[in-house]
Amino acid sequence: MKIIYILLIVILCIGCEKLLFEEDPSNTPTENFEIFWNDFDRYYAQFQIRDIDWDLVHSTYGQSITASTTDAELFTYLSEIVGFINDGHVNLYTPYGTARCNDCQNSTPSGLLINPQKYLVFGSHQTYEQIMEYRNMIGNNIGYISLKTFSGAGEGIKLKDERYLVIDKIINEFKDKDGIIIDVRSNGGGNSLNAETVAGRFADQKRLFHRFYQKNGSGPNDFSDWYNVYIEPKGSDQFLKPVVVLTSRATFSSAEIFVMAMQVFPHVTIVGDTTGGGIGNPIHRELPNGWTFRLSTKVGATADGFIIEGKGIPPDVTVLNTGEDAAYGTDRMLEAAVELIEMQ
Repeated sequence: MKIIYILLIVILCIGCEKLLFEEDPSNTPTENFEIFWNDFDRYYAQFQIRDIDWDLVHSTYGQSITASTTDAELFTYLSEIVGFINDGHVNLYTPYGTARCNDCQNSTPSGLLINPQKYLVFGSHQTYEQIMEYRNMIGNNIGYISLKTFSGAGEGIKLKDERYLVIDKIINEFKDKDGIIIDVRSNGGGNSLNAETVAGRFADQKRLFHRFYQKNGSGPNDFSDWYNVYIEPKGSDQFLKPVVVLTSRATFSSAEIFVMAMQVFPHVTIVGDTTGGGIGNPIHRELPNGWTFRLSTKVGATADGFIIEGKGIPPDVTVLNTGEDAAYGTDRMLEAAVELIEMQ
C-alpha cells in the first residue's frame, strides 16, 4: 500500500509541477493577435446574427501582423476589428486609447432632455438623484422620472444596493398623478437586476418579457437553449395608470432590459427612437501585453423572439428631436409623451 501511495504522490507532484511551471504566453504581436482572435472564436455569441466571417478576419489580419509589428500598429489593427464587429459591448482598452464600435450609443438631440426648465418643476437636491431624479411637470398632473443609469448592485438573495428602492418613495408621491413619463434616453445600462427592480413597480402581473441564449462551448454552434425571463410586481405598490417611456439610440444594455420589461405592460407606451441594440452579457479578457478587452457572450430578444442585437427595440410611437428643436429649446419627444397621457 505504501508503494501505491508513493506512486500517487509522485504522479500528483508531476501534474502540479506542470501547472506551476507552465510558460506564460509570449508577449509578441502575433501571440497577442492569436489570443485576441481565439478568445472571440471561443466566447463571442453574435457572429452568426451579425453575419461576420471570423475566419476571414483571421486570414486578413493574420497576414499583416508580424513579429515586427509595433504596439501602435497592433492597436490600429485590433481597433479596426472592434469597429468591424460594431457591438457596443465589444471594447479594447489600451494605453493608446479605447477601441469601440463605429456607431453605437449615438448622442443626438433625441438622446437628451432639452430645456428642462421649460417642462419641470425643480427644487432641492434629491437622495440618489445621480441615478434617479423625479420632478413634477409644469402645467399638468404628470410625474417625470429620469433614470440616468442602472449601475450598481441590485436585488438578489441579499439586498446589496438600496439606492434603487427610492422608486417606492416616488411611486407613493406620484400615486395621484394622471400618468408618469420615464426618461431613459441617456441611460447606457448597468445591472439588469436594478432595471427589473424599477420595472417591477409598474407591473400589473407576472409576464414573460425577455428571452436569450448564450455561448456555452468552443464550437461555432455551441449555444444554450433559449431562456425565458419574467417580470412581476415588486414592492408594496404599483403604478398602473398611463406611463410613457422615452427611448433613444443611447438607451443601451440593461436600459433595454428595462424597456423590454415595460413594453409588455398594457398601460405603458414606448415613445422616441429605436434603442441601441445590445444586451451582450460581456466578459473581460486580458492579453499578454496587459491590454484588456470585453466581448458579448449572449444574444437577447424580446418576449416575442425579436432579436435586438445590432438592431434595437423599436418604439411604439416614433418621435425624434432635431438640432432645430434643441436650438429653440423644444423637447418634441417629451411633449409627445405628455400629449399621449392627456389623451387617455
